[in-house]
Amino acid sequence: MSIVLRIAFPAVFCFCFAATAPAAEGLRYRVEGVGKEARENIRAYLGVSPAEENAVERFLSTAPLLTAEALEALGFYDHSIELEVDRSDNPWRATLKIEAGDALRYTDVSVQLTGEGRDDERLQEIAATRSPKVGDALHHGRYETLKRELLQAARRRGYFDAAFTENRVDLDVGRKQATMSLVFDAGARYEFGAITVDETLIDPALLERLLPFEPGAPYEQKLLLELRQRLLRLGYFGSVTVLPDLPDRSFPAVPIRVAVTTAPRHSYEVGVGFSTDTRQRLSLTWQSPRLNRWGHSQETALRWSPVNPQARVTYSIPLDDPANDVLQLIGRLEDNEFGDLESEQREFRVRRERTKAGTVRSVQLRALNERWGVLSDDFDARFLLAGASVSSRYRRGDVVDPSRGVSQFYSIEGASADVGSDEDLVRLYGSVTGLRTLGERWRVVGRVEAGVLWTSSDDAQDLPPSLAFFAGGDNSIRGFGYQSVGREVTVEDIPTLRNDRLVVGGTRLLTGTFELQRYFSERWRGALFVDAGDAFDSGDFETNVGVGLGIHYLSPVGALRLELANPVSESGGSWRVHVNIGAEF
Repeated sequence: MSIVLRIAFPAVFCFCFAATAPAAEGLRYRVEGVGKEARENIRAYLGVSPAEENAVERFLSTAPLLTAEALEALGFYDHSIELEVDRSDNPWRATLKIEAGDALRYTDVSVQLTGEGRDDERLQEIAATRSPKVGDALHHGRYETLKRELLQAARRRGYFDAAFTENRVDLDVGRKQATMSLVFDAGARYEFGAITVDETLIDPALLERLLPFEPGAPYEQKLLLELRQRLLRLGYFGSVTVLPDLPDRSFPAVPIRVAVTTAPRHSYEVGVGFSTDTRQRLSLTWQSPRLNRWGHSQETALRWSPVNPQARVTYSIPLDDPANDVLQLIGRLEDNEFGDLESEQREFRVRRERTKAGTVRSVQLRALNERWGVLSDDFDARFLLAGASVSSRYRRGDVVDPSRGVSQFYSIEGASADVGSDEDLVRLYGSVTGLRTLGERWRVVGRVEAGVLWTSSDDAQDLPPSLAFFAGGDNSIRGFGYQSVGREVTVEDIPTLRNDRLVVGGTRLLTGTFELQRYFSERWRGALFVDAGDAFDSGDFETNVGVGLGIHYLSPVGALRLELANPVSESGGSWRVHVNIGAEF
């Protein structure tokens, strides 16, 4: 290996310029002669270009040695490094010209697991997938990653005494060869021991019902994380910490310490918002996470907007698994606009909700009284609906701007004219939204929504708007107004002696969205999209298509989306602006 420092000056003025060279006003450098990985590693060692004179001198004096270290970390020991510096301009220009040579390669690799962990599947998987193979290039970073992942996995799985009994890499630079020998003694696996908690803050009986493990079971860190999440989901506590007490461990048990702080007995939240569907919104939410010693809670939410003002009260009663099994009593009052109809809904619901592995399942019984008007005629309907739903949400990356994910929701409801309802009815609904990031700058989002309604009534006006299907709006078919797409009927307006076409909703729903997004920066992205579908009666499907483009700003509370869409399936359709805020799901 060799390192050469070379200073470049214009030949004619070399002597006089050397005597009068101006002080450095920063330096810019570049790396030549190596591939992307080596270049990025060299830049990681050297850091950013220096901006001050003293920093420039330090950079020039240390750059060749640091570059050599960066190359050797990747297995290149037979390297040649030349540093050329041009001081004729400010900032100075430096070029690192490198010949990396051939990397050292492994001729022998030995990785052994000993102790109880030798049969642990997770440790075996890491050893098999992270260990280099004979013939692979030496890479010190990957070697350290293998060691770190073995130690971390061992501790997450209760091997708290794990250690390397042999840990060496031998180099033969002349022959460009390396050998590795690694012996990892995981030791014995600990069990969950006694749980310590402040009994004035949390009832031990309640804690026992929440435990995702039995005392004496093999230790797994992910089960402690699950216990923490269950405690937080109760809403009783402001903060929760669940940790193994490693200093006090005594084989085979490790004690577990649970520390909590109580949440306020009552909390209030005021919100404001805007979307082109519901226009301006004001909301007030009052929460009482723990009303009594049985853990009952309540949430009262008031929301006003010109389109759908509503009030909702939810009273929750924890069941066998307080964090994942809840009985809810819900009362709701809401006015809403569906197509050309204005609806008033009064509802009481009894619902049991169970959560397991990220999937929420519920069964419910709800009594619905709905009133609505069609021109000068008023209608009233009562239903007792039994139903069930399943929903799940998977995502990776940032909550506000996930890199990939899938959200699903499916529901079924039914009513009978023989049991408290005005007519027989069965309603099915489902929606799926998926997204995925492609490369560094591209992202695709897709959505499908479908519904089917069977009813014993032959009169479209007997169908309550909240049970019918509508499409159009910010989160449906953009380019069309909020819930403006649906079955149309002709109604005679008696005062004017005129027949009007009104959108009253359909018994079928099918819509889809495809959106392509591109990031311009960390906070800004653009979007191109096409939405299509219809809310219709059986056999009357018409394709309504909206296309458009948008600009999204990624705020801390979700993407602020400003979008412009055109209903291309309508002759002479005008462009519509859509404004909304929030993540895709």
